Amino acid sequence: MRRITPDNAAAFIHANTALIRPPHVAEVALHLADEAHDLWQRTEEELAEIGLPPPFWAFAWAGGQGLSRYILDHPETVRGKTVLDFATGSGLSPSPP
Repeated sequence: MRRITPDNAAAFIHANTALIRPPHVAEVALHLADEAHDLWQRTEEELAEIGLPPPFWAFAWAGGQGLSRYILDHPETVRGKTVLDFATGSGLSPSPP
């Protein structure tokens, strides 16, 4: 089994995800898992060998979509501020325009 390293991580991500626009924030495109179980199983097995957690990064979690939707709809609430997207999923939250 091929180990995931910093040098081949991008190739792994591109091979196991698709460029998808999450349903609640169609303005944003992310490389996401389009078949959760297959990617989850493959990655969990491979990453377990080197002690890394499952691929939570491969999904646009509801919290990230909700926060992103709010920022996109109300950019004035964060304009000129630093916003920390902590554990809302995929680092999805965009900077306001």
